[in-house]
Amino acid sequence: MKLNIKILESNSEIESRLLKALLNDCVKFMNKAKSTVEQELKSIIYLAITNRPEYISLVSGSLRLEFGIPDANIKVTNIVDRWMANINYTYQKPSIQGNKIKGYFSAELIRGDFSDVLEMSDAMVVDSLRGYSLPWLEWLLLDGTKTIVPRHNVVVAPNPRSRTGEAVMRISTSSWSVPSEYAGTISDNWITRAIDDASGFVEDLLERAFKI
Repeated sequence: MKLNIKILESNSEIESRLLKALLNDCVKFMNKAKSTVEQELKSIIYLAITNRPEYISLVSGSLRLEFGIPDANIKVTNIVDRWMANINYTYQKPSIQGNKIKGYFSAELIRGDFSDVLEMSDAMVVDSLRGYSLPWLEWLLLDGTKTIVPRHNVVVAPNPRSRTGEAVMRISTSSWSVPSEYAGTISDNWITRAIDDASGFVEDLLERAFKI
């Protein structure tokens, strides 16, 4: 028996039908992947930031005293919360474009110039008694180990004139800068190091979310 099959549709018509048949599944897949990333990415970044030695020292260690930050836990928490709130997702739902199905999803984590947090009042220590403001977060993230207060150093000891009550800056033969183990520059600081720490977990998340 001989069977003759004649395809009436053109290649482009067949291709168009296939794309339309696949589109709904692609949209469902991308929506699910996007939801998974949005649910987990913020926690990964938050843990990476708050597990860093810089964060721990700011909240309860030597950096809190070096910078003289009163209510350090509140200030640092507010700054980290701003970073979390500013994580931004861009999503273009899959659609048929020409002879392909195209979609787009991206996440923007931290602004490269840190302007969203450096402008916060929490990023400053205001000493109303002495009449000045200290941009402690800028020093930590951007200024490396450059000299900030010449011929002075921090002495840890109870003092009623101290902003924290536990340390004061005194005249010294040396000069004060951010301690080298915590110091950062625009490309290598507390937050960039935290993002590096998180990179493996982010890769695992993306692999799970977009695995077919």
